[in-house]
Amino acid sequence: MGEHDWHYPAPTCGDATWTRLAELVAGGEYLLHGSQTPGLDVLEPNAPLDFSPDAFSKATAVFATEDPTWAMAYALRSPARRRFLNACFYRGGSAGDWSERRIFLSYAVGDDGHPTLSPGVVYVLGRDAFTRMPSYTDPALGLITECQFVSTAPVRVVTEISVGPANLPIEPHFHDDDVVSERSARRPDGFPWLD
Repeated sequence: MGEHDWHYPAPTCGDATWTRLAELVAGGEYLLHGSQTPGLDVLEPNAPLDFSPDAFSKATAVFATEDPTWAMAYALRSPARRRFLNACFYRGGSAGDWSERRIFLSYAVGDDGHPTLSPGVVYVLGRDAFTRMPSYTDPALGLITECQFVSTAPVRVVTEISVGPANLPIEPHFHDDDVVSERSARRPDGFPWLD
């Protein structure tokens, strides 16, 4: 797997659940947040466990995205999760349309050698409270714009939609967390460390 071969186009269609999420964000009023915790009325800012080199991804904030697949992927991480390798972005200095979006997902397998995916929820949130991550230059990809937004204030939930592994419209990668941890320690800029 070469450094430019690990990403692939984000899907532009999926099942009925994915389609509902895509339709909700299509008008530009809403963003999505994947979670393993159902039943919340307000999302509070939290400091994520994040291995990215940038400070933005480590902010104490509510994180959200315009991409339904990426939101689902976060919702499906089980409570026993280990490192979740992921990216969702546009090439260049601004957000484009669906066809320009690129996505990557890889879940760590558990001690039994199986991926740890569990049903979760995707929260629909009003977009007004959020700021998009600024574009930046990636060492391998050049200038990119991530599908990532943050709000440093609490955000009220508009609605929640239950999701399961069968709703994910792409086949993610799976990896051994110990191997990835060792490779990332040797080469911090070598994301996604799968070979």
